[in-house]
Amino acid sequence: MPISRLVDPVFLLLVAVGLGLALSGGDWSYRARRAKVGRALAWTAWLALWLLSMPWVASSLARRISTQPRDLRADLARTAPERRVLIILTAGIDPDEFGVPAMERQSAEGLERGLGAARVYREYGFGHVIISGRDVRRAPADLASSMADLLVALGVPKKKIILETESRDTRENAVHSARIARGLPVDAAVVVTSAVHMPRSIRMFERVGLDVLPAPVRFQPPPPDGPERLIPSSLALRRSQSVVHELVGLLEP
Repeated sequence: MPISRLVDPVFLLLVAVGLGLALSGGDWSYRARRAKVGRALAWTAWLALWLLSMPWVASSLARRISTQPRDLRADLARTAPERRVLIILTAGIDPDEFGVPAMERQSAEGLERGLGAARVYREYGFGHVIISGRDVRRAPADLASSMADLLVALGVPKKKIILETESRDTRENAVHSARIARGLPVDAAVVVTSAVHMPRSIRMFERVGLDVLPAPVRFQPPPPDGPERLIPSSLALRRSQSVVHELVGLLEP
């Protein structure tokens, strides 16, 4: 096991908080009912944070709610490539500080979706490609156009790309992308987004009445073997946070 795993900030902070709670059990902490309740809440929060930071827990949660990748050839067999639309949901862009090209400033999730979308395009062929989303902190077209630049660099013809720059969230992705898709001569629509984000995305497209096929990217790998899978890490906590975000999103009316 790499020594870096033992100096992960989340692991060290959890150990420090746990030791602090254990060492603070003087008589004063048990004399008042309020102190007992507070101590119970603190230990519960510590335990929840430890569990959500464990690679085994985070990976298991992410894999459970994620849409698994599958071959779409059978689903697309009755449609011609030129009558298919590929819809890509963007994921964020970093600010321009040092003149770095916009396509290199895509968020990690955005880069994964862009790379996956280019692969899906090559595998199945599409007549149109819709890139959906905007970053409210940037100019309306910055996010979608940066994804377009990435796709063009990866071999997707620029003339096939349509930018949808009004969407600020997944629900609006579905609303505006469906509106554009209905105005095109297409018989099949395929959506590309992160595997953990796909269930919520499909639900939103269903609500607006557009049947789409899922092409999820970045399916979470299984957790590492051995003791490392039980040691909290910052990466695992971020994965758990993504899962919680998606679960809350699924509750959206």
